[in-house]
Amino acid sequence: MSRRFFAAGLHLLISAMIGAFAALVVFLIWYPPPYGSIAGGLSLFLLLVSVDVMLGPALTAVAASPGKPRAELRRDLIFIIAVQVSAFSYGMHTIAIARPVYLTFEVDRMRVVTGADIEPDALRDAPPELRKLPWFGPEQIAAVKPTDPDKQLKSIDLGLAGFDLSMIPQNWRAYESQSEVAWSKSRPASLLASRYPNLEAQIKEIAADVGQPISGLRFLPLISRQVSWVALIVPPGARIVGYLPVDGFF
Repeated sequence: MSRRFFAAGLHLLISAMIGAFAALVVFLIWYPPPYGSIAGGLSLFLLLVSVDVMLGPALTAVAASPGKPRAELRRDLIFIIAVQVSAFSYGMHTIAIARPVYLTFEVDRMRVVTGADIEPDALRDAPPELRKLPWFGPEQIAAVKPTDPDKQLKSIDLGLAGFDLSMIPQNWRAYESQSEVAWSKSRPASLLASRYPNLEAQIKEIAADVGQPISGLRFLPLISRQVSWVALIVPPGARIVGYLPVDGFF
């Protein structure tokens, strides 16, 4: 039994160290707070860790039977590690593809756009500075409705197919060009405090952190494929200063 415990324990330790390093990459670079919750990074990573990091050591415990010849044990461990590395690599690839790349102002809301939402060939239609998807956390941009009648009809068709305005690169613009529109579409944060009294203290804290009275804060609904939150914004430039996990459509 000591052979099993030693082999499985060592495998678990190594797997946990690799998992910890992967967590730093995922939650500090690809899904910085609060996008682990908004974009589903936390659930994806927990699935990866629970299935892959724990499964490898468990299989090692089974394979490391006391009476097994050393050569046969070595062969089994190489196979287990190869499978684990392949599964872990695939899992990290999936998490990377699903990472949030843009937080987009769209008509009257903020939308989280992930790498999986974008057709790679469509990036050539984006403005030159937006043709490469960011890897170090989502960047803030805007998406505008097309003015050309043919493109408007195509945009409607794409919307019916599940491709929202923000998922079409040719609609992307610098956020600064639409910040005044974003501010005009936002609503006072005091409405949030009235709707969700338990958040009033948190809203006041965010306002104090940016040197604003609560009357100086406004909010926009923020949506992703997983959740509906709100983004708190302040002047100038309708810049985001905080997020709250409540529905902003009311």
